[in-house]
Amino acid sequence: IMNKHRRVGPEHPLFQEMVALTSTVRIMRRARGRKNPEDVAFASPEWNTLSAEFMRDVCKAMGGDPDELQRLDL
Repeated sequence: IMNKHRRVGPEHPLFQEMVALTSTVRIMRRARGRKNPEDVAFASPEWNTLSAEFMRDVCKAMGGDPDELQRLDL
């Protein structure tokens, strides 16, 4: 049976693009005075909130609609 979920790692053709995009989002958030998930304790309520905000920002940077993330309960 073929696995539907491909692992995304350094060997994936889009990995470097993904790293660059998330790095850009982190830099832009910091420039705007906003925290990133790594700035707070892992799994804390603030981390959960920041992670959801970060995902929405990444989605926007990719040209997507962050409101579509609602189906993921973010």
